[in-house]
Amino acid sequence: MGIYAVKSAALELARHNIGNPAARLLFYMADECWDEKRGDAEPRRYYVGRASLAIAPGYLAPRNDSDAARTAVKRCVRELVEAGLIRRVRIGRNGVPAEYELLLESSRLGASSSVIRDPIPFLNRMAQGDGW
Repeated sequence: MGIYAVKSAALELARHNIGNPAARLLFYMADECWDEKRGDAEPRRYYVGRASLAIAPGYLAPRNDSDAARTAVKRCVRELVEAGLIRRVRIGRNGVPAEYELLLESSRLGASSSVIRDPIPFLNRMAQGDGW
């Protein structure tokens, strides 16, 4: 579904100091979104409820709807919003899930010059033949 968003998430997480639970949450959201517009579904949008989000930081059913799981999801979402990696589009309530926009590039890598803004040092060493 969102393979290019997942690849973009990996690059963005390398640029930010994001904790492991929030990073897992971003990967989960990126994997669940569409890379491009599909029918009425906008690209890079995540629409699933909080109980599903709680799986990413490690809360499996039935604990994924616990107070601890809700707190963990809120903390992860806040971290990703503050880092500028996601934007809250709609607050969830009464059976309507929250909606988030992933502020990631989701076109094919290399198709857009905005995908790689700064060179990644590891990749530069590999290109120069320094190897591991």
